Amino acid sequence: MKIFKDDSKFYLDFRFRDRRFRMIAYKTEKQSQKLADFVERLIDISLNNDVIPQDMQKTLDCLPARIIGKLSTTGMITTARTAGKNQLSEHIRDFIDNLKLKRCTETYIKHLENYLGETFSGCGFKVISDLDAGRFTAYINELKLSVKTKKHYVSAVKQFVLWLENTGKLAKNNFKLIKTPKVLKGDEVHQRRALTADEVARLIQAAENGKPFRGISGRERSLIYRLAVESGLRYNEIKTLKVSDFDFVNCTVQVQDTNEKARRGAVLPLRQSTAAMMRDFLRNKTPQSNAFALKKGSLMIKTDLEAAGIAHKDESGRFCDFHALRHSTASLLIQTGANPKVIQSLMRHTDINLTLSKYTHLYAGQSRQTIENLPDFIVKPDKAVMTGTDEQPIKNQSKIYWPKTAHENTKDLTKSDNSCNAITLGNDGFNALNNGKTAFSETKTATFVFSPKIGERGFEPPTSASRTQRSNPS
Repeated sequence: MKIFKDDSKFYLDFRFRDRRFRMIAYKTEKQSQKLADFVERLIDISLNNDVIPQDMQKTLDCLPARIIGKLSTTGMITTARTAGKNQLSEHIRDFIDNLKLKRCTETYIKHLENYLGETFSGCGFKVISDLDAGRFTAYINELKLSVKTKKHYVSAVKQFVLWLENTGKLAKNNFKLIKTPKVLKGDEVHQRRALTADEVARLIQAAENGKPFRGISGRERSLIYRLAVESGLRYNEIKTLKVSDFDFVNCTVQVQDTNEKARRGAVLPLRQSTAAMMRDFLRNKTPQSNAFALKKGSLMIKTDLEAAGIAHKDESGRFCDFHALRHSTASLLIQTGANPKVIQSLMRHTDINLTLSKYTHLYAGQSRQTIENLPDFIVKPDKAVMTGTDEQPIKNQSKIYWPKTAHENTKDLTKSDNSCNAITLGNDGFNALNNGKTAFSETKTATFVFSPKIGERGFEPPTSASRTQRSNPS
């Protein structure tokens, strides 16, 4: 490494990978000497294929663009290592443009941009080399925000840093090790509840009989609430519905993929009575016009809840806002005994755990009613069987057995559902047994005497009267 001066400028003369390079340094010898030391360290790191340390990366961020360009042409630094020379604000703009190309919603992009701006300003991140996972974690832990809001901040920063890595602007992504905070049920600040069927009916009636709200008639509000509960549509999905999205022949409503949260689109069924109301309400509107003039949904439903005598916030601190109508959809469907897989499809959730754990609520008395529907678990005694000898019922029915023949095994008469004899013989067989006859003969040939002990059978030979009757059948 040589330093020489020519025309009031200092130059660096060095060799790298068997090639000789000459680069303009600074006007002062001290600055040029510091640059020469930095280039020598950079050459050693590049030859050993090591990662540039953070202190050297910050030095690269401060170098002029002409020096960065010259070092890139030599091959000592790659694009990922030289990307730190730009400000993070410039990269955020490129990231936002990429999100717009993916057709993300304006609301989502605006929130994401605010999260990134507040986080980088609070952490003091100005260039890519300033990105530090430890400092970011400490900043998030000090925020006096809910766990759910912190989760949004962490997700936004991790998404942005991953984009930097994928585009080759970041050499190493240490933010992958940061775990997104898990939101527990007790961490939710704005917990929602599900309305009962009676509360939904009262809300619809109060809206229909109420005064107009910001130009929205009572009839229109009642149809909005009815559609939200019966279909599970979200506020923005109902707000962006067109008249052409309704199919009154097949009784369906279509949510366009550009207006749905998951960007998949969906066709949901409508009740015939609701479809008839919608057709009557929309008959004078053009197909491309908005179906509803929805404004200030949270304030609108709060006004109608007060008119219906329903508390906006219950004793447990749970709210009943417009999105609570979607919670009511899943809860009421579960109460009707619907298949959970069908409910998941109607709610358009990719995970059934989200449907059952977050959107399904238990109503008062529902657990008690479910327990009361269990069987009584009371054992009912079987009907006493006569022995056929002294017309007295036996004491232990489990010890009665049908006589064993050559082609069948011993059968328990007390188990009528498992016994072939009980099914084959029916009542005639048991009557024949009580009269001292076999099941397959009308002639009294012998009497089977059953012992109370299991497995013991006695045989009573025919009497003289029975022999005479057999010899003289007339």
